[in-house]
Amino acid sequence: MRKLLKLVTGRLFWTALIFVAEFILLAYLVFRASYNKIFFFAFASLSIIMQFVVFTRSEKPAYKMVWMFLIGIFPIFGGVLYLIMANKKLGYFSRRKMRRFLRTMPDQSFFGESADELLYSAAPEYRRLSSYIKHETGLSAWGSTACTYFPYSEAFFLDVIEEIRHAERFIFIEYFIIGEGKWWSRILSELEKKVKEGVDVRLIYDDLGSINAVPHRYDRTLRSRGIKAVAFNRVKLHINPRLNFRDHRKIFDIDGNICYTGGLNLADEYANDEIRFGYWKDNAVKFRGAAVWNFTYLFLEMWNGVAGGSDDLRLYVPTAAAENDGFIQPFGDNPLDDGSIAEDIYIQLISSAKRYVWITTPYLVPDDRMMTALRIAAESGVDVRIIMPRTPDKKTVFEVSRSNYIPLLESGVRIYEFLPGFMHAKTFIADDEIAIVGTTNIDYRSFYLHFELAVMFCLSSVVGAVREDFIHTFDLSEEVSADMVRAKGPAQRILRYFLRLFSPAF
Repeated sequence: MRKLLKLVTGRLFWTALIFVAEFILLAYLVFRASYNKIFFFAFASLSIIMQFVVFTRSEKPAYKMVWMFLIGIFPIFGGVLYLIMANKKLGYFSRRKMRRFLRTMPDQSFFGESADELLYSAAPEYRRLSSYIKHETGLSAWGSTACTYFPYSEAFFLDVIEEIRHAERFIFIEYFIIGEGKWWSRILSELEKKVKEGVDVRLIYDDLGSINAVPHRYDRTLRSRGIKAVAFNRVKLHINPRLNFRDHRKIFDIDGNICYTGGLNLADEYANDEIRFGYWKDNAVKFRGAAVWNFTYLFLEMWNGVAGGSDDLRLYVPTAAAENDGFIQPFGDNPLDDGSIAEDIYIQLISSAKRYVWITTPYLVPDDRMMTALRIAAESGVDVRIIMPRTPDKKTVFEVSRSNYIPLLESGVRIYEFLPGFMHAKTFIADDEIAIVGTTNIDYRSFYLHFELAVMFCLSSVVGAVREDFIHTFDLSEEVSADMVRAKGPAQRILRYFLRLFSPAF
């Protein structure tokens, strides 16, 4: 009863209710107006124009195909639907600020030489992957970086709090979710102490991601305590095509010398102090040294876009020396371009694997390109394994994910479900040599609509730590057969087919 009361009194519930009501009203008005010949012609023309726009835009083929299909089967409402749900343009002023920031970015070698050429020499088989990241994002691979892998969340929170206490210059935080509770209270208390010491503390949180986790206009509360806070893409109570844009990144950057990222958000459920979907399995990585620069740059790029500013980047470079732990290349992805850097990197990693590629993801909604890459790898004798949650956080997405199991299983992909609860980590590993840990899910929203980030590790101790984490997690998971997930009756099959039509919305 308490959970139900919390649900119906939460901001998310009423916001969603208003959006649904507005959507239904809009659909009704469109279809009602279509009985008039003039309006019918106008809406039908809009759908034709939108199909032309989709066809000519430089989007990934799968994304274009889904939207052309949806507009085609809803010839009256399809054009309006596309404008509402598929807009991929950030606000004009934010885009202008980001472009200005990019133009003022100095050569990143101003604080030292990157490890790009060393990586190409030491691991030539991964030169193509690393070069692609550098070409698309401008962010290099680095050595001189020490790494610590956290396979579970509890140790991560304790480590973050300890490192905050040593901050001297600045603390940059960018998270999809911050949530009031035990851990955020402890972190906030330490941040307030640092503000009083003169440390520059800045925070970006996603307004939709945190909508039920913190009070409305929580950024004002934080600013009253001396923290420079911004809510990313504030949710407005009207149908807003920019609602799709979310900041799904996780960055906790201390003095430009230490940074954390991974799947974890800053809320109690991630540390299993609040149980919602069974045991929450996630991961994080701590960095110390040169590679932290990439995170600092990504944060300042976002800060400039949403809050403005003209920071001198030379003031934020790493100053702490660190032992070398292989090659580390953090990179970002965003919906402002016409591609999906994260998906391209995943596909390259899958396609280049020689012995095995193992994956954890909470959602499995791949487009045709990724589905094909997974199937070809498995059919070529590569050991392809995917670990999914047994207990989902979103049942509709879980149904879509399970509908994708069958063709993968038939191709030889082995799929496991994590029995203790929810698998939230987004991790790839291949051939004991390379791994990717980050924030990007295997779904349309992460690939095409979210601001994301990830880190490529090559010949690093993190690769071994990730492998050990996988082996342990396999022991806690059940391998799935086709019979286990086959739709139980026509109703479930129809539901899955229907939901897959709207997979870009998931």
